[in-house]
Amino acid sequence: MEICLKKIIVCTVSLSRLLLLESHFTWALSEEDFSPHDLVNRLREQIELELKSGEARVTRSYCSLAYVRYLYGDLVEALADLRKSEDLAKRHFGKRSEKFLMVTYGDFAWLYFHMGKVSLAEYYLKKVDEIRVKFGSSNEVHNEVLREKGWAFLKFSRKYYNGAGECFRLALETNPDDRDLNAGYAIALYRTTFDPPGSRDSMTIAQLKRAIDLNPEDAVLLVFLMIEYVEAIMLVAKALKMSPENPHVMRYVSQFCRKLGSVDFAICQLEKTLVHTPDSAFTNHQLGLCYITKMIEFEKKYGQCHKTENYEAQNCLRKSIYHLERAVSLKPLFIVALATLAVQYGQMGNILKAEELFQQAFQLAYKKKEHLQVVYELYGRFQLYSKRSEQCEKGLRDIAKHRAARDPKDSKSYAIEGFIHELKGEKLNAEVCYKKALTTGVAIGK
Repeated sequence: MEICLKKIIVCTVSLSRLLLLESHFTWALSEEDFSPHDLVNRLREQIELELKSGEARVTRSYCSLAYVRYLYGDLVEALADLRKSEDLAKRHFGKRSEKFLMVTYGDFAWLYFHMGKVSLAEYYLKKVDEIRVKFGSSNEVHNEVLREKGWAFLKFSRKYYNGAGECFRLALETNPDDRDLNAGYAIALYRTTFDPPGSRDSMTIAQLKRAIDLNPEDAVLLVFLMIEYVEAIMLVAKALKMSPENPHVMRYVSQFCRKLGSVDFAICQLEKTLVHTPDSAFTNHQLGLCYITKMIEFEKKYGQCHKTENYEAQNCLRKSIYHLERAVSLKPLFIVALATLAVQYGQMGNILKAEELFQQAFQLAYKKKEHLQVVYELYGRFQLYSKRSEQCEKGLRDIAKHRAARDPKDSKSYAIEGFIHELKGEKLNAEVCYKKALTTGVAIGK
């Protein structure tokens, strides 16, 4: 009687500790939300792919497979899968493997508990406690748990996709440049967020691009991004078919096509639009931007546009100036067009004219309290690429520091710092600064 009572007490204590674990067994993964047979097939396929490519994600796939085996009642096979997960984690991560094994050890503890092997369950509970003590208040272990939970939610059921997105989002707060977390977050957004095709502020597209920058060889992410654009292109074609002569339709279609990289098609549409609305500042501005894009393409192909032999680039430069001049004459308070025109005069070598236009742009931007960030960015580009000023970076940093001193939360100071990093090729630092600018008020790129 006394022995039975002790066993009951031990089991009760163990269960209370097990319930506190982060594990497939505590994530409320209900059989009603997925087909176990289908999930097993998908996990096997995933494991095969990940083993071939040598991806560390395979350790997580084995954990998920083990849980599904448990649901089938195949505890021996489940145990074998968990051992594979542990072995692969140690092989992939070596001495760093402990923090990646929190969920695996939690699953071991639960599985042994269900097998009635309480002492072995206690053994793995102790291993989890040791990892917690070792890493203390560090976010490292917590992030790895969020990572595994996020991927498990993505694999098991569409009902868990929102939960997956939240796991990845939380983990990225302390580890924003993690390739795997960014990929997971992009996939979660793709599966849960509906953006109107062609949306300028699509969070999904922005995250897909971010994830692809960090994972350039991930074909799945590339396909998801392609699908987002294909949906938009289909609507563009439909709009043109419905209203082929509508200048508003042609104008915005051309803007979309320019951003997509179809510059010649955009120019064709804009020139048709000018026939109907020759006094449109917007249309002339868009044409100017198209010719700037073409000029940059020619520069990449032949070299800088000041080289006399590069006739195509010089021709694009002249056309961009013509249309930007036209836009500014039609709309004198068009700050962005004015600053862009200044850059183009700098490209042509007319520095005095460029400086004069920038002064006008700055005065208007301060007066209207609009587009100041854009003017600063364009002025920085003018300084670096037209004047080749060595003082440019220092000047921009001084501006950013001055603004930050007045207001530590000033969004434009972050935007300027981000632009400096971007020009220096420091993409990740630029992303951090631009993200701070966005959260404190600046609309980057507008």
